[in-house]
Amino acid sequence: MDTMPRDFVTRCAKALPKKVAFYDGDRLSTWSELNQRANQFATALQSLGVNKGDVVAVLAHEHIEVYEHFHACLKLGTPRVGINWRFSEKEVKYVVDDANVRVILVQQNCIELIQGLLETFNANGVLIIGFAGEHGLPLDYETLMSEQLNSSPNLPVLVEEDAVAISYTSGTTGSPKGAVLSQKALREAMVHTVLNIGLTSEDVWFAPTSSAWITFVLVSMNCVNGMPSVLPNGDFEPHRFLEFVNKYKVTSTIMVPLIMRRLIELIEDGGITLPSLRLITFGSSPATPQLIRKADEVFNCGLAQLYGVTEATGGWVTIMSPEDTKRGLAGEEHLLKSCGRPFLHFDIEIRDDNNRVCAANTGGEIWLKSDTLMTKYLGLEEQTKDALQEGWLQTNDMGYLDDEGFLYLTDRKNNLIITGSANVFPSMVENVLDEHPQIREVAVVGVPHPEWDEAVVAVIIPHDVDAFNPEEIIAFSKTKMAKFEVPKALVLVDDFPKGLTGKVLKKDIQAMFKDGRLQVPWELPARPRYVPFV
Repeated sequence: MDTMPRDFVTRCAKALPKKVAFYDGDRLSTWSELNQRANQFATALQSLGVNKGDVVAVLAHEHIEVYEHFHACLKLGTPRVGINWRFSEKEVKYVVDDANVRVILVQQNCIELIQGLLETFNANGVLIIGFAGEHGLPLDYETLMSEQLNSSPNLPVLVEEDAVAISYTSGTTGSPKGAVLSQKALREAMVHTVLNIGLTSEDVWFAPTSSAWITFVLVSMNCVNGMPSVLPNGDFEPHRFLEFVNKYKVTSTIMVPLIMRRLIELIEDGGITLPSLRLITFGSSPATPQLIRKADEVFNCGLAQLYGVTEATGGWVTIMSPEDTKRGLAGEEHLLKSCGRPFLHFDIEIRDDNNRVCAANTGGEIWLKSDTLMTKYLGLEEQTKDALQEGWLQTNDMGYLDDEGFLYLTDRKNNLIITGSANVFPSMVENVLDEHPQIREVAVVGVPHPEWDEAVVAVIIPHDVDAFNPEEIIAFSKTKMAKFEVPKALVLVDDFPKGLTGKVLKKDIQAMFKDGRLQVPWELPARPRYVPFV
C-alpha cells in the first residue's frame, strides 16, 4: 500500500516519541502526544457518526488543536476545510454550505462570528464542537477527547485519489472556489517542499501563517522529517515572532514581504539579533530588489523567494535559492526580480493566447504540470475543465522564463487581491458595496501600496456625486465585511471601461492607476476624489 499523509505522524510518533512536534507559546506537543490526541479526536468524530468523505472544518486561531484536528482528518479520510476567523458571517456560511461541512471545530473566541448561524447549522445537521474556554456549545472538545483516552480510530482504506482537503481560492467571477486536493497531491507537496527548500530534522521551522488558507500545508509538513514547528500562539504579531525565534532557536521560517518590512523596522529600532536563523523563505507577493537587499543586511542569513498556487496544493512551484539570491546581490540585479527556478517535481510552460509554448524571455501565461495539482474545483465542472487540461494547470498568472530557467511574474490574469498576507475576493466586497444606496456601480481592484503590496480600492459610480459621503461608505463596510476587505480608498468615476458584453474591464481600470489617470490617497490628499472617466 502506498504511503499516505496520515502515515507520517504515526512514524514520527514511533521513531521520535519525545521530540517536540509543535511549540505554541508556553505549550508544546511531542510527536507521541500529537499522534495520540489526533487518534482520540478521530475516534470521537467516529462516535458522532463522521465517516470517510465527510467534510470537517476548523475555525480557530493558530494553536496545537488546529493540527490535532488536521491529523485526525488525515486518519479518517475526512476532507479538511479551514475557515478564516476574519471572515464575515456571510462568507462563513458560503464556505460551510458550498463544502457541505459536517463538523466544525470552533475556538471559543471565534464563537461570536457564527452565533447568528448556529440555528441554521443545527437545522442542517452541522455539528459544532467548541474548545479553549467557556464556549456555551453542547459539544466540547476536551470532553470528547477525555471519553476516548488511549483509543484509536477504525482506520478506513484510503487511495491516492481520495480527497484530503478543500482549500478556497478565487473564481473567474470573483466567487471563492473550493480546490479539492488529493491524498497523493498532499503527500507529494509536503515531501518535495521539504526537500527543495532543504529542511532537515535538525531544523526548527516557523510558519506564522493562517491555517485557514492552503498555507496549513507549510505548517504541518514538519511531519515529513520530524522537525519541530513553532506556532504563532494565536496569530502573527511581530514582537512575539522575534521573541519566539530566539526562544525556540528557530532556524528557518517563511513570511510575506509586508511582514519582512515590519520585522526589519523592529530589529533596527531595538538592536535585536537572531543568531539561530539560517534561512528566510518569502512569497505570496513579489519582494522588491530594495527590500531583498535590506533583508540581506539586517537578517544576515540565506534568503529564498518562492512562488506557488493553491491549485498545486500549496507546495511551492519555484524557488530563488539562497545561492541564486547571492548572485543577484553580487551584481546580477535582474535575478532579484525573479521568483526562481522550478522545483524539480514541476514542469512549467509559458503559453500564448493560442496555447502555443513561448520561447525564452517571451511573456505569456504560466502553465504547470505536477503530481501536486488539485483534482477539481468543487461542484464547478466547467471551471475545472478550463483550469485543468491534459494534465496541465492554467494558472491565470502571467510571466516569462529566461534562458537559465528563472521565472519572472509580470501580472495576474484573475482578479484575486493579495493584501499583506490575506486574500481578498473582489466580488465579495462588491456584493456588500452594491447594497449601499449611494452607490450605482462599483468595481473593486487591487492597487500597489507602499506597505500592503496591494490595497483594496473601490472604484465607484455614485448616484449623486454631491451627496456622496465616503466616511459613511467606509463605516458601512466595516459592519459588513472582514477588516482586511474594507477598501483603503474610494475613487469616483463617471463610467467604467467595459467589453462588448458589458463586462467591466478591471485590467483597464488597473492600467489607469498605473498611468496616473486614476490616483489613490497614498499619492494624494486622503479624501477620495471625483475623477471623470477618460
